[in-house]
Amino acid sequence: MQNIYQIRIHSRGGQGAKTAAQILAEAAIAGGKFAQAFSEYGPERSGAPMKTFFRISDQPINLHCDVEAPDLILVVDPSLLGEVFVTDGLVDNGIVIVNCGHNLEEIKKKLKKENCQVYNLDGTKIAMELFGKDIPNMPMLGAIVKITGLISCEQLVESVRKKFERKLGKELTEKNVEALKRGYKIEIGN
Repeated sequence: MQNIYQIRIHSRGGQGAKTAAQILAEAAIAGGKFAQAFSEYGPERSGAPMKTFFRISDQPINLHCDVEAPDLILVVDPSLLGEVFVTDGLVDNGIVIVNCGHNLEEIKKKLKKENCQVYNLDGTKIAMELFGKDIPNMPMLGAIVKITGLISCEQLVESVRKKFERKLGKELTEKNVEALKRGYKIEIGN
């Protein structure tokens, strides 16, 4: 049986989840893995709830469907905790990372899921400090890599630079790298 690690990201349009998943996939492929990244949209507008999916494996991936039993769920917009059953299908002892500064007990109550590992990172705070905008995708991506070890932080940084440098310029690219590195510093000893 093929070993595939699956991630589902819950966010709103404009928060960079699609870009984050693409960068993660590009970094995985550059590191010799197989990966998929794609999104599912509701109403196509900024701020609308959306899901983004990511898979990684050491072998070619033949699945071509949404991620229904994720190993990890990332909640980029914490307001979705009250709107959507974000932990639907999460494997037992799966991982949930929520973008917020609330304490973990508050988050766990909202998740309605026993038997999972919960982490939080205030990616919005990091994004506001660096960009002046609520685009927390890079810090949250750093947290995913730190917690899972799916790829190295160095490989992820290289993919960010490759994707953004020509498009955004060196200064803004380095701010994205800094955001990613700050997210990578997430505390995982809970």
